Amino acid sequence: MINRVISHSISSSADQVQTDQPKAGRSKRRFKGWFIGIAMLFGILIVGCSQGTYPVDIFYEQHYQQSFKSQEPPRLLGVAGAVAFYPPPASAVTNTGADLYLVNCQMCHGSDAKGTGPVLAKITETYGYTPIVDTNITNRPVAFIASRLEAESRPLGPTSVMPPFGKLLNETERNAIAEYVGSLPK
Repeated sequence: MINRVISHSISSSADQVQTDQPKAGRSKRRFKGWFIGIAMLFGILIVGCSQGTYPVDIFYEQHYQQSFKSQEPPRLLGVAGAVAFYPPPASAVTNTGADLYLVNCQMCHGSDAKGTGPVLAKITETYGYTPIVDTNITNRPVAFIASRLEAESRPLGPTSVMPPFGKLLNETERNAIAEYVGSLPK
């Protein structure tokens, strides 16, 4: 501040030279700032418009997301006389005794419930496991099977490989499995 006052009092032409240079520098900086800002906006606009299938699409391909499917209109049914390429499923219900047995028991007890499952065969052959009781459960009463499925700890003792199903299956599901096993051929 003191230099300006002194230089102002000394010569007015030197003052114009000193004040013109800072104004020119400021205008160059302003122009440079505006140019960078406009370039950044242009870049964001180009990136925003180049993705997805729509002109400006921030969340592109949203219609492919599973959560968006509920907002779509219902699909039209096929023609009534059309021939299907595959037979329709017998039932869409998955809480039947057969389905529950398939998911929870078949890997050890086998599809016939006689202890011919692949997991039990692997444990027996590879690790030398000897089953504590007979693995054929078709000759057991339905109530006995339901009581074993009801256990919340290993139902055949701590050395058994049969897991507890008491916390995994409700009473209706356990009874459905027991009734299915009881309906299998002996």
